[in-house]
Amino acid sequence: MITLTPTERDVHRVLSTRAREADPAKPREACLTYKELGLLIDPEGENTGMSRPPFRTLFPALGNVSRYEVEHGRPMLSALVVAQESRVPGPGFAELARQLQLPVADEDTYWDEELDAVIRFWSAHDPVLLLDAAVDRLTAQLDDIKAAIRRLGSA
Repeated sequence: MITLTPTERDVHRVLSTRAREADPAKPREACLTYKELGLLIDPEGENTGMSRPPFRTLFPALGNVSRYEVEHGRPMLSALVVAQESRVPGPGFAELARQLQLPVADEDTYWDEELDAVIRFWSAHDPVLLLDAAVDRLTAQLDDIKAAIRRLGSA
């Protein structure tokens, strides 16, 4: 089970608020650059790894926030964060999705779909969705445990 650090909780808060306030019809307008996110977390620029390239502390924080979200049955919040020049996420986004065994056939299509899912989920303002996502994930884990116990019992 992933536990977020205080900085990662700040990243989560900024991104979930951004997604909650977004227009589902215009998901790309909700995106912010790595630098913009870093400066929202570290406005004084004291942690240069958070607010300046090469973002050595921001990237791991984004990864852990997305792992946390997937663990809780929600889409990857890091879909909201893009490179300034390209306005798409860096290669680490799709790489992380693959590590989490999410279905990434085409990276651009996957990002578009994940960005839409993030905005739809958080902008719904429905606390039941949050609870359902957590319960669904827990139920799946319990099913995995039951199956493992059955296998052990039949061995």
